Amino acid sequence: MRLKNSISVHAWWLVSVVLLTPAICMGAEPTKAVQSRYEHDIRLATTSEDLTKADLAWHALNTYGWDCEEVTKQDVPSKDGYYVITCSSGKKLRVYPRSQQHPRITNSNGDFK
Repeated sequence: MRLKNSISVHAWWLVSVVLLTPAICMGAEPTKAVQSRYEHDIRLATTSEDLTKADLAWHALNTYGWDCEEVTKQDVPSKDGYYVITCSSGKKLRVYPRSQQHPRITNSNGDFK
């Protein structure tokens, strides 16, 4: 029984290393909400600075309830101070960075409906 559990643990470790290594080696930015640093410490979710696509997906999904498990695209900021993200669901959302707060995230019309 112990050998079987040991093999199982090692198999999962190997699978996780194989799946994560390409992203780490290539310097790929995390994009999925479950990859956000907030998954490990929600107390960090109080800023609009240095957000990864994963952090944006996390806020869209968990703070605002949007259908956004993953951010696949992030546009450059508009002249009005927001930028648009595109989620893997196809949903486009506006992100409004705020000083010393998490970003405000609305739909593409600028509201919460």
